[in-house]
Amino acid sequence: MSQPSQTTQPSPGNQLYPDMPAMRAPGLEFVYRLVAKMHPTNGYDIENIQGTGITRSIAGIESGTVKGPGIEGTLVENSGADWAEQVHSKKIYYKLDARYTIKTNDGHHIFVQARGLFRPGPGIEFSQPDSIDVDYTQDEVEYFTHITFEAAGNSPYNWMNGIVAIGALQSFGGAAVIDCWRLTNFLGQQVEDVYAEPQDNRSSGHAILTRKRFLSQLAIPTQ
Repeated sequence: MSQPSQTTQPSPGNQLYPDMPAMRAPGLEFVYRLVAKMHPTNGYDIENIQGTGITRSIAGIESGTVKGPGIEGTLVENSGADWAEQVHSKKIYYKLDARYTIKTNDGHHIFVQARGLFRPGPGIEFSQPDSIDVDYTQDEVEYFTHITFEAAGNSPYNWMNGIVAIGALQSFGGAAVIDCWRLTNFLGQQVEDVYAEPQDNRSSGHAILTRKRFLSQLAIPTQ
């Protein structure tokens, strides 16, 4: 489903706690690259929200494409936005909160949520951007998200429900360019699907527990 990117390294924590079983840095596997075109006019700020001094900065996502070793598709047009919080500090700092929907080329929808941060790198200064067309590279900014997925359980993308994923971002030509990586202890191994307990079993179990709780309150013995 994804491609290994590197071998893992021993954790520096092993030297700090030598009596514990050794640990290692998690591996990274590439999942996809997403190029999200931001809407040129559907963006606005709500200043000083709830009197906190924080600005809510909303940027609409117009369209986009997704390509990876196990997934290809497009963003559902105008299906989402980034509802970022701009924290007014000495340097630019945004807390990111993006939500949107991917439609795969084989017809499945995947809801995506991404939360993270955007800020200049150490020793780097730049003014508040006044356009979505400003480009930022990884050499200039800390630009990362934690990504979660909601995919149908009977789809080929069920495995995405059960991964820990991060996004490494840059901006180019009015688009957010997002490389999605999976953190894993099992580099190169196929991700297992996520299966919940059948609804019928959960319903009957919940009913039994509810009945026992009710009867216990009445001090009636239960079998």
